[in-house]
Amino acid sequence: MVELKLSSWYNASNEVMKMAQTKAHMEATTRYNKKAYDRIELKLRKDAEINGDVLRTHAEAMGESVNAFLLRAAVETMQRDNAKTADEEE
Repeated sequence: MVELKLSSWYNASNEVMKMAQTKAHMEATTRYNKKAYDRIELKLRKDAEINGDVLRTHAEAMGESVNAFLLRAAVETMQRDNAKTADEEE
């Protein structure tokens, strides 16, 4: 008997998509993700001014996923920092 797991995700239209996955498919997906992506953990205090709910709400308001928002924030900050460093060297 093949063991199936129901996997779900959001598509570009924010609709929930579902698909049955076999154990072999889940293992292959895990191997691919480990090889293709870096994972970075971000811990936010629940009682802090900027917490997970604030980030999720802001990202959603901008039409982004939390991952896309954090990546954009990192890129913009690094560009700003690099420009500042270049200005200081002149």
